[in-house]
Amino acid sequence: MTTLKKTALASILALVWSGAGLAQTPGGQLADPVLRELSLEEALEEALAGNPELRVADARRDLAGSGGRSAAAPLWPRLDAGAGYMRSVDPVFAFGTKLRQGRFTQEDFDLEALNNPDAMDDWTAFVSLSWSLLDPTIWAGRSSARSQAEAATWSAVRMREATVLMTHLLFYRGLAAGASQESARSAVEAAEATLDLFRRRNERGLLTDADLFQAEAELAAALAGQAEAERVRLDALQDLGSHLGWSPDTLPAPTGSLPSPTPPGAKSFDPEWRADVRARAAAVEAADAAKTRATLAYVPAVDLFGRIDTHAQDPFSVDGDNWTVGVALRWNLFSGFGRSAGAEQAKLQGEIARTEYESALRDAQSELAQAGRAVRSALQQYEATRAAEEAAERGRELMRRRFEEGLATSADLLGAEARTTDMRERAINALANYHMAVAQLEFVRSQTNSEDQ
Repeated sequence: MTTLKKTALASILALVWSGAGLAQTPGGQLADPVLRELSLEEALEEALAGNPELRVADARRDLAGSGGRSAAAPLWPRLDAGAGYMRSVDPVFAFGTKLRQGRFTQEDFDLEALNNPDAMDDWTAFVSLSWSLLDPTIWAGRSSARSQAEAATWSAVRMREATVLMTHLLFYRGLAAGASQESARSAVEAAEATLDLFRRRNERGLLTDADLFQAEAELAAALAGQAEAERVRLDALQDLGSHLGWSPDTLPAPTGSLPSPTPPGAKSFDPEWRADVRARAAAVEAADAAKTRATLAYVPAVDLFGRIDTHAQDPFSVDGDNWTVGVALRWNLFSGFGRSAGAEQAKLQGEIARTEYESALRDAQSELAQAGRAVRSALQQYEATRAAEEAAERGRELMRRRFEEGLATSADLLGAEARTTDMRERAINALANYHMAVAQLEFVRSQTNSEDQ
């Protein structure tokens, strides 16, 4: 290949690489992103600390827990205090205020004073205590809110497990992309070596210009594949960085390499103990409690109350005080069919929640079977592609020797090199797919005990 052609290919490759960058300088020019190495364990820590979806799930869990505490608040007595001031010439106000302040005298019975009183000041302060001593709807509401909070807790647990799964998948994808980039670099080196070999033979008249052009085309394709591999790698790192909650101008660079396959061990599995199924079960309990609450709305409630008031002519004295205590019975006899509609809604919500729970149980069993098959299939594919890669590598070396001895054509050698590159890429993807399938299996069969909430 001429120097001009090499320069052109190198320029195109540099342009593609720079275009795959994710950050820009203030002047508008593309800048390379900053790469930060991290291990799988570090990636898991980063994801659990910075993943946006996990933070939202945790916030929803805390929000539901707060709602459960709020629902229990009416079970406690309510204590209020306050103060106020009023000034009026209203006869009823003046008469009552003097009585409450303890300043009512015989002269206050004067008809003129009663009908046309002077302006009266009344500074008040009070402390009141109220308590719903017996209200079944409050107890049922608290039970429903607690079950909702439990469902949110289990949902957050499942989101945490999903975050771990996604971290594994994106980390393995990043490793595979890095391995593919190395494979593409090796393909470029092999294409360059083949082109040099073809050029020397062409100079000696042993190969035609058509053979040389074909080798140049193979090198150009290898360079294009290398640029594409770099783009795919940067995309994979960008996705992993977004999952970790990183800024776009810094990309994670997974360290290490894809390990050899290790078949996952057997593990007992009870779908009722999986976090998402437990969340559905808690939702059923919440719906049942809501239905009970709607039914108990027909039951009377009993309230206790007490209050102490003070009244004075000025804000820094107490002219009179009084207290009130009592008990009241509340019984809603009719509310425009609102309670019956609420009971019907609660019943339907319970049916929905129960159907979703039963569906989640079935899905968990089905997902386990599918994940197990996926792991076995991925292992078989890796073993097959690995054997094919080794065979293609040996075939290429043999074909190169035969070509150098004049026993194989240029097309034979180029075909052998193409097969080697293809099998190497297939083996990389198969190994990554295997590890992803194992991670998916662990996610599907994960179980959480109650003390692990």
